[in-house]
Amino acid sequence: MKLCTVIALASIAYGASAQTVIVDRRMGGFAANSAYNRLYNQRSQLTFTGVVTGIQHVRPMADMETGVTLLVKNDDGGGTAIVELGPDWFVDRQTVQIKLKDRVTVTGSKILLDGRGIILAKLVQKGAQVLALRRPSGVPYWDIATPIVLGPDPNVTEITGTLEEYQTFTANGVPYSGLALRTGGGNLLVDLGPQWFIEPQGFTFPFGSTVTIATSGTYRIDPYTNSVPAYWIRMNGNIFQFRSNNGMGVWQGWRPGTP
Repeated sequence: MKLCTVIALASIAYGASAQTVIVDRRMGGFAANSAYNRLYNQRSQLTFTGVVTGIQHVRPMADMETGVTLLVKNDDGGGTAIVELGPDWFVDRQTVQIKLKDRVTVTGSKILLDGRGIILAKLVQKGAQVLALRRPSGVPYWDIATPIVLGPDPNVTEITGTLEEYQTFTANGVPYSGLALRTGGGNLLVDLGPQWFIEPQGFTFPFGSTVTIATSGTYRIDPYTNSVPAYWIRMNGNIFQFRSNNGMGVWQGWRPGTP
């Protein structure tokens, strides 16, 4: 299997095969364990319906990068709510795009930030589609560097191997990030997801380490190379989820129907 090695997922210290590849976290304050996201409180969750009267790209807190903020006029006459969706690089790439004058139903946590009440959105429903921004616990979908707990699933196959290197490839014109894994059955290319989503995650994968992936089968990238999609990866006892067990990437922050 021969593909070009990724020289930089973000900032990479790249050396001999036994060294560690370190990818800098570049979430600009939007990481799951950031001061900003720790404000999310399930006890203050609410749901309301209204009309989008404004869309802004602003920094939620000092030293953060810009995120997408909606101004939503509440149908119940409760005024206009400030609804923060998440970082630009995630929200702007979603299938569901919120526009001015859209009628939406927002579910999120109402918090106080710098003396003003805002809502950290978990779900925004627009018609039959749902923009899913956070997991039920409130942890954002855009950050998968936070380990999660998953139970066994008979619909996925687990494969264990040794990490060889990072690799990059293109599928349907979209740059993807992958891992070259050496297994008992030969070398395997593991599809992590699109580079725009993988780059900010801040993963540290040491070459030569043993990892276990969950997947459902192979698909062909080109006439010569097969790959498997990573549903999740287990390393050092931690599990990091890239796709749901039906194969839907966590970067695809939308859900059909009612959440």
